[in-house]
Amino acid sequence: MINKNRSAGPEAVAAFIRDMQLPFAAGQDAQAELYVSAKAGDKWRLTRASLAVDFRYKDGAPEVHIASIGPPFYRAYQPLAGTHFSYDTLKAKLFIEGHLNKGRGDPYVICLSR
Repeated sequence: MINKNRSAGPEAVAAFIRDMQLPFAAGQDAQAELYVSAKAGDKWRLTRASLAVDFRYKDGAPEVHIASIGPPFYRAYQPLAGTHFSYDTLKAKLFIEGHLNKGRGDPYVICLSR
């Protein structure tokens, strides 16, 4: 059962952008300084680091780009098979979850918040 305070998929990214009041629409890009926490496997690699995050539309769906995030994480995240987005409206946090190494590696979780 899905919690009423959570949204998932591309709608989660759109809700996060809307709640952060970023000027963003189809065909536009937006950038924000957000707190990023990232966990790969059982180890936290980043804890509330302030990084620039870009939001872009690609093929009709929003994409998240974090250029300054280091390995083993990817720089771009989009709603593809194996990548899950969820947004907690009460805590105003966007979670990106998936597996490293094209779905065969350790699980990762990236949390974006203001």
